[in-house]
Amino acid sequence: MKKLVSIVGIILLICSGTVFASGSSEKDDQITLVWYQWFDAETHETELKPIIEEFEKTHPNVHIELAAISSETYWDRLALDIASNAEGDIITLDTGAGLEGYYSQRKGGVFIPLDDYIKGYVLDDGTRLEEDIYMIDSVKKNGKIVALPYIMFSAPMTAYRKSTLEKYGVDPSELATWDTYFEAAKKLTVDENGDGAVDVYGWGHPTYVETLSRWWHMHWLWTAGGGIFPNEEGPYTADRLIFNCEENVRAVEFLKKMFDSCAPDGLRTVTDIHAMFANGSIATCQMAVWTLANFQAMMGDGYETDLGMIPFPSDGDNEPVLVSWGNPLAISSNCEHPDEAFEFIAFLHSKYAQKLAMRRAAPTNKLVYDDYAVDNPKQAEFIQTCQNFEMRIVPDIVQWNEFDHIVQQSISDALLGTKSVKDALDWGQQEMAKALQ
Repeated sequence: MKKLVSIVGIILLICSGTVFASGSSEKDDQITLVWYQWFDAETHETELKPIIEEFEKTHPNVHIELAAISSETYWDRLALDIASNAEGDIITLDTGAGLEGYYSQRKGGVFIPLDDYIKGYVLDDGTRLEEDIYMIDSVKKNGKIVALPYIMFSAPMTAYRKSTLEKYGVDPSELATWDTYFEAAKKLTVDENGDGAVDVYGWGHPTYVETLSRWWHMHWLWTAGGGIFPNEEGPYTADRLIFNCEENVRAVEFLKKMFDSCAPDGLRTVTDIHAMFANGSIATCQMAVWTLANFQAMMGDGYETDLGMIPFPSDGDNEPVLVSWGNPLAISSNCEHPDEAFEFIAFLHSKYAQKLAMRRAAPTNKLVYDDYAVDNPKQAEFIQTCQNFEMRIVPDIVQWNEFDHIVQQSISDALLGTKSVKDALDWGQQEMAKALQ
């Protein structure tokens, strides 16, 4: 079945006039490097295309081919293509989804070590890869650096509409704990025109089974004292799973209470929730740093005047647990031109490229942070605020892709009522145990 899917994909690409094969070339002296990544159309136009064009000016024999894949299908597609030896030359990863599940699919590792490339490497603008790039330690396997951090994110914060809170007499400080947040969200859930239908919801939360929803769920579990494994630390064995623990049950029961009382019902993606916040039909929701660029585009003048931020709420006993993760770039072990591939991913860490990426994420080049704070004050405030809290990451295990789907499905079932909270988490724990076997 994997072979069939891969063959069909190749046929389609040939028919479209482009073959996405590792190390393919259009001419004898022209190198084409395929870059696997997931990004929206605006990012392609405002960030990626300009970076590629600038790189190709100084590397005229190298062409970077963007293999745009939707975020919903990216990880399944990547796993399938690695198994079929059909992945791109340059691969965008996510430390928030772990590296092991992809790296370990090929004997010796899917991604090549970069230590020798990085050692002593200085970009034309003076950036030193060894000293000036954050998060290098997050991309090591077996003691070797297997990717270069490109951009990084933090989450979550609570976004709120200042005008809506003021209109209904809610102080932002009421969003600081779970209990007070619930009471505030109820006050913010209103039928404004008296027609019997809610016009503004006090809170929004995704229910659709998608990769992004993982983060919107995990912070509630962690803050309650739960998670998947204790503190998400190994050993990662079935006997140490805590997905159906009392702390997680309490967290998801709270989410269910909020969902039933204060949120729009039905299947909603993260994007749906943020769009409703931007148009004023949701008063509060959680967000990541990348969300701010979306809000800026969707809210117009309201982005500066009406968007408020406050840290993720405490459960009353525990401080909130946040996350910081990156989108590093790796080079496939099947890449026929690793030197040129490294030149490109190194260029993505230049001041020029990093400043373009600042619109949606935090840069990993520490030399551009002064510009970041000036050009993107809300993003800089977001990142700085997050540093005051514990940061946690999901377990980096071979089975993470399966675990990710299980987390999404079980909590969606609980919120939508297709299973009770306890039954949904029991199911999740059982499925995780099976995956580990």
